[in-house]
Amino acid sequence: MKKLTKVIAAVSAAAMLAVPAKMSAFAYPVGPSGFSNPLVNYDTSAGRGQRWEYYSIQTDMPVLTDKVLSGKGNFTYFATVDREGKEYGNCDMFALLPLDVATSENINNARSYMDNITIKSKTGDYYAAVLEYSNVSKVNTHRKRPSITPNLDACDYGIRMLTGPYLQDILNHFYIDSPNDINYGYIKSHNGYTGNIYLDDHYIAGMRLSSSDIYTTFDEPVLEEKPDGYGFRTKITFHISNPVPTPTVYLGMSGSNSGSRTFEFLKDLKLTCNGDQSSGVSSYIKVGGISKKTITVPYSDYRAYNNNYDGLISCPGFITNLKNYDRQLFLDSRFNAYKRSGNTIYIYTGKNAGIGDPGWLNGSGSTKFEAFFRNGGRDIMGHCSSLRTYLQNATTVVFYSGATPSSVGTRYYSMSASTLLDRLDRG
Repeated sequence: MKKLTKVIAAVSAAAMLAVPAKMSAFAYPVGPSGFSNPLVNYDTSAGRGQRWEYYSIQTDMPVLTDKVLSGKGNFTYFATVDREGKEYGNCDMFALLPLDVATSENINNARSYMDNITIKSKTGDYYAAVLEYSNVSKVNTHRKRPSITPNLDACDYGIRMLTGPYLQDILNHFYIDSPNDINYGYIKSHNGYTGNIYLDDHYIAGMRLSSSDIYTTFDEPVLEEKPDGYGFRTKITFHISNPVPTPTVYLGMSGSNSGSRTFEFLKDLKLTCNGDQSSGVSSYIKVGGISKKTITVPYSDYRAYNNNYDGLISCPGFITNLKNYDRQLFLDSRFNAYKRSGNTIYIYTGKNAGIGDPGWLNGSGSTKFEAFFRNGGRDIMGHCSSLRTYLQNATTVVFYSGATPSSVGTRYYSMSASTLLDRLDRG
């Protein structure tokens, strides 16, 4: 912004001394009747083209009325010209917005109007249409100090045509509201992150943000009054989804949980806008002021290995990668698992399996097995086709109770595999 300020400041003093040739007592409105493309800026002061922050200058500048701005579809304007038909260019003003279209209080209403504006030169190159603010009418001052009389004929918002480094200088001032909150602890506890990106005092017609990482998404921009009541800022809400893979317990496997994995957000931020089909715009719309964020996640937070069991007994087959509900059942010791070793099949029932039968709670041997069998054991084993296949090729089945993720529990019964298969068939 400093570069653009210097350019404008160079003509500021002379602009105040000049007396413009007024077309009327008010900045001339551009409506459906008498509309011209290009628009004409009749100002002849020393600051012509670039200055607009004085009512004496505004009286000769084009003002886009609501009827023009609300037209359906996008409209491409040629760059504004002076009274001799000479085209204005980079850093020059395109047009103004009247108070019934744009005040700080209702500034978001102007965004849809802005997004319909595309500006190009006679040579076919495009400009970025950039909305900016100046407290010309003193409406905002009047709200704080009622003794100040506002000028309701003046305009507080103007649209400037920008390309190149002047455009880039503005976009170097994006910032995040609470960048330090983008950390693993916050994302883990909130299952993601939602924040806001701001750009003070400017909005570029049609602007949208995107990121090359798969975790960050952006809402459409919203224009809002600045907290101090003077001017506006562009707010873009963004969302970071929790990048941590679904926590998984891998049964029948040995592995290490040491180490960590990094995830990146807000990576390679890209801005698109009206006019970015020209290199003078597309080469100068890098989102400055915001760097990518990186978090480090321990492997142990989302993966675990357990070699005590080969899998959980389920229908129609075994479950070996435990996620979500299956993982929670396992961690809560509410499971039936198996392990195969040679010709022997081991079946483990978790200590919190929920069997309330006295024979299960107080019995042993065959009594305990029969209680397990009639309280869900038959259905659990009988509907697992994978277990049936294993039993057909095994000789012995051994049963355990009181199992947990870290302990296989206590052996309480065994039988031949053929006997169990027969029981499953007969009930």
